[in-house]
Amino acid sequence: MSGLPRASLDQGARAVRVQLDASDLGTVELARPALDELPYRDFVRALLARRGFKLHFNRLEPEAALAMVSDQLLGPGAFVAERARFAEDIAALATLAGGLVDARASVSLRTYFAPGDLVWHVDRVHEAQAFRLVWPLGRPSGMRVTPRDNIDVDMFRMFHHREHALLCRLDTQILRTAADVETLWAHRPAQLQAMISGQFPFLIDPDRDWEVTPGAASIHRVQTPAQPGTYHRSSWANRHAPGLQVVVTAAADPL
Repeated sequence: MSGLPRASLDQGARAVRVQLDASDLGTVELARPALDELPYRDFVRALLARRGFKLHFNRLEPEAALAMVSDQLLGPGAFVAERARFAEDIAALATLAGGLVDARASVSLRTYFAPGDLVWHVDRVHEAQAFRLVWPLGRPSGMRVTPRDNIDVDMFRMFHHREHALLCRLDTQILRTAADVETLWAHRPAQLQAMISGQFPFLIDPDRDWEVTPGAASIHRVQTPAQPGTYHRSSWANRHAPGLQVVVTAAADPL
């Protein structure tokens, strides 16, 4: 299904926050240009041609973080102009996300496929309010979201109590070996089929899910002690083309 609420950078954080608070899905979509239309597309594709990695910017500004990873993976001074433009766009998204909670947002990049993302889940932090912006470049399918009332919470908790450690181990194996999830979990056909279809035992109505437009960015609620999170998952179609994901997390406690 499609039809997620749409927002834009031009609206500003306050207006986007109003949309998020009013959304039953706890998600809004931000239109972004296709990868082919971006002035730094060659830089992104060069990063995607390297082995999958994850980079936390920590306190580094986007331009410094991109320079660091570019120099390490592509050689000193590669794509200087392109990475500067990319850094500007990341900084604008981080400013928007941070404005949702009036705090500095944290940024990370990821280019490997994490099969645990194929399972419906919520992101969690300890702060009182939090949101996560995800911008995938070069992925064939968008993130999928479903309403909270479409999840059997007791079954969901039991499932993740049993599977969470196994999924974390699987994610680590994929990052370290670049093996196929089909091979690594061939001995678990039922769980593998659920990943392919998205139809897990705790999902009440498989038809009640929405896809973020491929290539668009999205912002969703993160579960905290004070607010529920958005149930979401990735698509099986992304397993061989994880793309480059820009992940921006904004979390804060009220002053």
